[in-house]
Amino acid sequence: MEKKKFHYGWIIVIACLLVAIANIGFHNTVSIYVRPVTEDLGFTRGEFTFFRTVTGLTSAFLMPFFGRLITKVSIKKMMFFGTFINGLSLAAFGLSQNIWHFYLIAFGAGLFINASNFLIIGILINRWFEDKKGIALGIAFAGSGIGAAIMNPLSTLVIEAYGWRNAFFFAGAFSLMILIPTILLLIKDSPEVVGLEPYRIIKSDTTEKIDAKIRTEISTNGMALADAKKTPQFWLLTIAIFAIALIAATPNAHTVPYLIDIGYSPTLASAVITVCMIFLTSGKILMGGAFDRFGVKIGGLMLGIFSILVPIFALTAHLPISPWLLGTFMGLSASGFSLIGNIYVGKFFGQKDFALILSRLAMIGTLGAAFGPPVMGLAFDLLGNYILAWFVLLAVAIIFTLSLLIAVKLDVNLKKEIST
Repeated sequence: MEKKKFHYGWIIVIACLLVAIANIGFHNTVSIYVRPVTEDLGFTRGEFTFFRTVTGLTSAFLMPFFGRLITKVSIKKMMFFGTFINGLSLAAFGLSQNIWHFYLIAFGAGLFINASNFLIIGILINRWFEDKKGIALGIAFAGSGIGAAIMNPLSTLVIEAYGWRNAFFFAGAFSLMILIPTILLLIKDSPEVVGLEPYRIIKSDTTEKIDAKIRTEISTNGMALADAKKTPQFWLLTIAIFAIALIAATPNAHTVPYLIDIGYSPTLASAVITVCMIFLTSGKILMGGAFDRFGVKIGGLMLGIFSILVPIFALTAHLPISPWLLGTFMGLSASGFSLIGNIYVGKFFGQKDFALILSRLAMIGTLGAAFGPPVMGLAFDLLGNYILAWFVLLAVAIIFTLSLLIAVKLDVNLKKEIST
């Protein structure tokens, strides 16, 4: 048997991992700047952290535009421009003197962040992989957690030795040192550019004929955005992505104060978040592999169970083991936020308008992630506790699970019709 040659798609995965580390991950270090910046410049913590909301909302509303632009412009050029602007914006925060400086820079970053974030990485991986797509996406997206894990301690050391301004300069420069050579040397727009086909596992002749028929009808031609919107799968997936965004973002913002409120020490509460980050990073790879091995039905069910367990362990957090299980399942469930759009869009609607469909759904997810934490905070302000918020998240987790399972059931019926 001829030995299978190494496929360049895996180089693309490593390149996307580095982009996620140095771009997304380095931007996910806001918490270490909160105290030094607010104490130095006199902002409230709410005023300062709002700059992330500015970036998130700006990028969310521009996602459909970038989804269409990606079909017309080189991904490599877009990624280079986007990462360059975002590296500069990270360094530019170090020049800020007033709160509006942070907001202005955040707005500028939001204008271009879609050219270098999960959206464009997912689209690139989908171009390069037909099989093993889940594990490829999981490895690439894991960079967001790895980058934060690398930059948090490094920037903390710089802050302690040279101040928060130099820490921003350092992070921006370090980001560009990784991103520029990675994109220029490794990123290729598609397999066709270098005379290859997407990565695909060699199968038996019978299986290959069936897969080829489905690929022709669904993956190669696929559905246009307008046609996809007419399917129940599209709207069920919209609900699921909004729900997983709430589940991923909301508990992460409030778990530390919640655990402290019910009697745990700040040190333990912080350690729970560390556990969450560990399982968030590893969970992307594990869940990517699970989708490849077990399919979208079992993979979605696993994410649903993980999501349901988050509010359950939060509500039982007075038990000594529960905070650690809470951190574990927060990370595992949140790993699905960046995965399910890419996996399910390709599975349901194919590649024809993949970027356009994914951008619409990613916009919904970004809005959910932006609004979930402040709404949970408002619930606490009104009621004086988080109990109702946890029950609402439990309902959201159930809705997420049912939406995915029903969408998969409908899609399986469609595939059966095509294969016969």
